[in-house]
This record gives sequence, structure tokens and C-alpha cells, in this order.
Amino acid sequence: MAWADNSGFDRHAGGWKVGLVKKDGSRGNDDRTLMRVIKFSSAFSLGIMAALLYSIKQVNPTLQYEISWGTAVSFAMAVAFSWAYWRLLFGKQNDLNGGLSKFRRRWLLALSVFLAVGTVVPFVYALKDVTAEEASDVAQGTAIALVVLGAVGFLFWRVTRYLDADTRRDGEAGETPHRPE
Repeated sequence: MAWADNSGFDRHAGGWKVGLVKKDGSRGNDDRTLMRVIKFSSAFSLGIMAALLYSIKQVNPTLQYEISWGTAVSFAMAVAFSWAYWRLLFGKQNDLNGGLSKFRRRWLLALSVFLAVGTVVPFVYALKDVTAEEASDVAQGTAIALVVLGAVGFLFWRVTRYLDADTRRDGEAGETPHRPE
């Protein structure tokens, strides 16, 4: 069969096999790449959220927002704090094996509290003009969102545990990942 070769294209799924296309298959590079994706995506999303929440000027009765220099500043600050958080957590070179020093743990706790407060305060501030009748709807929606996010977080945690156990099993069995020649 012509499609049975090891070309890196998975004809059954119709897409590229990432493991075969990568130039370097070492685990350390995979982890560093994943950490970069985590750092960038969380920094960018927190920046967008901060800029959007800063721009909201009124929620009730109509949604009004205004883009200003403060929007750009809030975006940049959120990106910087998020990037600093992940860099503090993983270290400068994404060292995943080392533990956190006492100094880094303190800064990590302080930055965690700051980011949590910085995430909650804009939501609360944006709801300052909501009437008492609508407050119960907002509370119900928030509760539902927290339950859904908690369930998604739980699923991610379980998948991560499964994949870690699978990686350890593969390492104990002495299996090496397939590399094309």
C-alpha cells in the first residue's frame, strides 16, 4: 500500500502526526514548548480580559465600553504579571524538576493572591450598577459558571494524572518513542 509508509501524514485521521513531524523528540524540549504555550496563552488571555474589563463603563441597561490608553496599560500590566507568575513558578529555564525555594514560594503566593484579586475586582466593579432583582440572576450565572469551570478543571486534573501514569509506565518498560529514519 502506498499510504502505509512512514511519511508523517496520518491518512486515517487526515492530519499530521505531531510526534513524527517534530525535529527533536526529546521530552525536555516538549516540556519547554508546553510551558511557553502555557505562559503565552495565559498571559495573552489575562491581558485581553483585563483590557476588556477596564474598557467596560456601563453594563445596565446597555453595555457601554470605551477604549483608551488605560485599556492598553491594563493589557500590558496583566500580561506582565501573568508572565512573571509563570516564570516564578517554572523558573527562568522552565526547570520542572527543581522545588521552589522559600523566597520563590513567598513571591508565588503574593502574586497568586494579587492575580486572583485582580481577576475578581474588575468583575465586581463592572456589576456596580446591577439592580437587586438582576443580582440573583448574576449570582446564579456565576455559580453555574464556577461549577462548570470546576468540572473542567477536575477533568483536566484526571487526564493529567492518567497521562503522567502512562508516561511513567512507558519509562519503566524501557519503551522509546518512535522516530522516523
